[in-house]
Amino acid sequence: MSLKNGKYLFATILLIMFLFSSLFTTSQNLDNTYHVLKKIEDVEIREYSPLLYASYLNEDGENNQNSSFRVLADYIFGSNNKKEKIEMTSPVIIKLHNDREMLFRMPKKYDKKNLPEPTNSDIKIVKSNKMRRATIRFSGYTNKQKELKMAKLLKKTLDKNNIKHTNKFELFVYDPPYKPFNRRNEISVEIVN
Repeated sequence: MSLKNGKYLFATILLIMFLFSSLFTTSQNLDNTYHVLKKIEDVEIREYSPLLYASYLNEDGENNQNSSFRVLADYIFGSNNKKEKIEMTSPVIIKLHNDREMLFRMPKKYDKKNLPEPTNSDIKIVKSNKMRRATIRFSGYTNKQKELKMAKLLKKTLDKNNIKHTNKFELFVYDPPYKPFNRRNEISVEIVN
């Protein structure tokens, strides 16, 4: 790689990091999407408000999170019918039970009527119902081994306390990939009444 190409690549990476950091909200629960009902050991039982998501399922069978992320990021960076930039929120959700379908939560100012439509027909806009979820937190970069371990711990705590759940686990990723320390991830599952 030539020096000129190396400088260009470095500048591009810096620009992407800047854009990503300015769009990524990493607060604990900035817009009150949930409230904690109780805590059992390391598990929080939460009640979530109905939420709106942009969802993408890579049907090529690749399960490539970077590819899925790029598709959804393209949508919020302006590839929509209004060419509108949409603030990125956290967490990014990955449905471990559904071929790692990825979801970006839309900011609260949007509903199905005023949310820009994706130009990519593979992106679906979905609305969740009010629900209760159990979550367990872990830090560092995530991988399938950690995700399985944390899902087992969450399941064990719920089973021990006779709390029924759907057994459909999701990964919540709160931090951008370039943040090396104090990373927040959670494994979550919906509770069945």
